[in-house]
Amino acid sequence: MVRGLEYKRAVVKDLSGRFSTAEAVVLVDFSGVSVSEITELRNKARDANVDYIVAKNNLIRRAITGTPLECLDSDLVGQTALGIGYDGSLVALKILTDAAKGLEGLKIKAGFVDGEYASGEEVTAIAKLPSKPQLVGRLASVLQAPISKLVFVLNGPVTGLVRTLQAIKEKKEGRPSSASE
Repeated sequence: MVRGLEYKRAVVKDLSGRFSTAEAVVLVDFSGVSVSEITELRNKARDANVDYIVAKNNLIRRAITGTPLECLDSDLVGQTALGIGYDGSLVALKILTDAAKGLEGLKIKAGFVDGEYASGEEVTAIAKLPSKPQLVGRLASVLQAPISKLVFVLNGPVTGLVRTLQAIKEKKEGRPSSASE
């Protein structure tokens, strides 16, 4: 019994440490998902620096007690797995929501993203948002478009003047201008 208690304390300590550095935590119900599918999901998650952990609800509850994650307590019902993201909160959400689309038994229960509670539906909606680099790229193109149009408009009269001067030069030299062809 003592060994079991030590193991449980170690799990709670490990979870607490992971939660303290996490940017996003997603609770997932995985009932009805095969072991091979879970293994594949774990490998995808690991490649993206996301931890996929199955733990007892009571141990998770102890790890979140007294932390901002305590709001997830009411969702700790049934089989629960955790997706914990560290490098950009959307990565964990995207991996788990994509997996939930492909696996019938996998359901998003709730999440904790950017310091706030999110229901399962909200987690799915947030996961559909573009990533930060994509948004920065879109913003850059939106900001660049008016500038390039302005350069084109300002360049028009100068180009016209150069063409007119070239035509006058060719006319004085007695050659037919390229503009009249």
